[in-house]
Amino acid sequence: MVQNGDGMKWKELLFAVLLILQFGSVHASDWLNVSENDSTLVPKISGVSDFVWQTGWSYASLDRMSMLVNSGDYGFYGPQPMFMLDGIPFEPSFFSVAYTQFFPVPHFQTHQKEMISGHGIANGINYQAGVMKLQSEPLKDGFSLFASGQYGHNSGEPGPWVFDPERVSPNVERFGPWINGGVSLKFGNWYAKGLLKFQQYKHIDEFVQLRMLNSRRSPTGSTDWLGVETRSVLTLAEAGFEGSLISVKLQAYQAESEDFLFFQPFAREVPAELSVKQYSQLMDLKLHRRLGMRGLLQLREQGLGYRLNRFAHNFDWQKETSSIRGSVYFSGERYRADAGAALENRSVRAPGLSDYGLNTTSLFVNQQVQVIRQLAISATAQVSFLDDESAVQLGGDLLLQPTSFWSMDLGASYSELLPEIANPLDHQVRNGYYIFQHLEIPFQLPDEIKNTRKFSLSSSQRFFSQSTFSLGLNAEWTHHISMNIPFQAALYDLEYSTMPGNYSLLSEISGQRLQAGANVQFVPLKNMVHRADITLTRTLSGDEEYKAYWKMIPDLLVQYSIEYTPFSDVYLALNLQYRSEATWSEFSNLNGELNRTFHVQYPFRFFEFSDTTPSHFNIDLKMGKWFWENRLRGELLLKNLLNTNYQTHPLGIRERFGYMARLEMRF
Repeated sequence: MVQNGDGMKWKELLFAVLLILQFGSVHASDWLNVSENDSTLVPKISGVSDFVWQTGWSYASLDRMSMLVNSGDYGFYGPQPMFMLDGIPFEPSFFSVAYTQFFPVPHFQTHQKEMISGHGIANGINYQAGVMKLQSEPLKDGFSLFASGQYGHNSGEPGPWVFDPERVSPNVERFGPWINGGVSLKFGNWYAKGLLKFQQYKHIDEFVQLRMLNSRRSPTGSTDWLGVETRSVLTLAEAGFEGSLISVKLQAYQAESEDFLFFQPFAREVPAELSVKQYSQLMDLKLHRRLGMRGLLQLREQGLGYRLNRFAHNFDWQKETSSIRGSVYFSGERYRADAGAALENRSVRAPGLSDYGLNTTSLFVNQQVQVIRQLAISATAQVSFLDDESAVQLGGDLLLQPTSFWSMDLGASYSELLPEIANPLDHQVRNGYYIFQHLEIPFQLPDEIKNTRKFSLSSSQRFFSQSTFSLGLNAEWTHHISMNIPFQAALYDLEYSTMPGNYSLLSEISGQRLQAGANVQFVPLKNMVHRADITLTRTLSGDEEYKAYWKMIPDLLVQYSIEYTPFSDVYLALNLQYRSEATWSEFSNLNGELNRTFHVQYPFRFFEFSDTTPSHFNIDLKMGKWFWENRLRGELLLKNLLNTNYQTHPLGIRERFGYMARLEMRF
């Protein structure tokens, strides 16, 4: 108890120091843009964790591919951030779980990323719960093509003897192959490109595999086994024109994946067929040197189909979303504005639902006034209408630059989200979708689901010295006036390991949170970049359910990275991360119970469940080399060099040492 108390005092002291510095010193809200990330520099994205490598954002994964994202606004189960690639929104999520297989860009070709919490306007598109903006590599003039292959494994895993004994040897995970290929054509302002992504892996982590064995087949049951190998295929075609007065982009992509859907109330993976189709048209028209118009037409189809499994669970869920967005923007010397509207029609087909359609209208405006050189004021307003309901989001910032090396931002915001947006599954169930009955899950929903509402105050400061040093501090206080928290207490069953318990939507939960952070970037040499950041969060007040909900988020996150390019065709990168422990109260009934199997074909062993993901320290090393005048690249990623056994989710894989090797060829 003494050690625990000392640990808490140390964390509280560190938290207080960050707050004191925040309101009395300097801040860097963004990293310095030291150099362009061309093909010879270190790729920023190699895996799932790299997408959320940003101060204040955390993730939880069950299979190294999917992820639950916490942007700090609503937690893992709340409204999720919007995803955008090259200015076009895309939706890789099913029931709040994002699948990176559905990102329409290979990981290593992600040129830039930007992550923003809260609500606002991004390139004429309004977002309501944060946004992850990705930018793909710029196209080269003329004809280009690339092909790449990846393969890897993680140690400490037995190999799926039961599933495929002739092909898979022990201690090989079969995390791959991943095959990517693409072609592009660019002449002047015209371009066209195509992409193919194929990814394959197996769930053979011992901890996960024992649980899945029990859910797939009983010892005396049928010999009809479900393959645990997951395959996903994505194809994309895009064409466009980028001129000084007009830019037009046409894009279409589709993706399918034989996957395991993590459905929160079921407390385990459910075999399913996931599919996405999306068609987009983006246009930007300059009416004047300072005046322009943007427009986006989009149609998206998502589906959850049936795959053989022991319980015959079938979501049979199809969602179609069509939208049109338009805005007018003005950029003057001292005044900028972006105002527009969005019309969205969302229809869902599922057992029990009839004529389920939502027609949402949104109006938004974003403007900034440069009062004097050292002072600017910005404001954002959004209002959404659905039938006779409405939700308002307001925000304002005071932007100050007292000196040439010091800037600060003081902000306040108020946000409402309609239940159909914040809790879509619960709203569908209330309107007849009988997925809970089909999964034999007792459930309880409130008589009325009200708007999600929150208010926040934020402060950030930045201190920078030319292009070599940047220091930033930030703090945000959030009052969740009313939250709707999905909660399902998983049950323990000796035969199946995990079983679904009662599902409840905890309505109108309130509380207050505080987050403080610091980040530093140091560039001692032109070819070397050091980055470090720390994020501390605290729950200040609230209901017991509110406090328990936010314990799923680590209180302390520390990250450090160094990127070094000793030669123009060689690069090295080292990432270090410390995450404090997190407790998931949904799985408290499993704490201390055994995860085991009764299958005689499988070696008899078991693991112990825990509702707490322990703190861990992780080190990843990345190295790469270009050959043949930058046409051929080899890259090796070594993960978890300390070979620690850690999880980011109580039912997720247990990470051990692993590697991923990639070979890429470009012409």
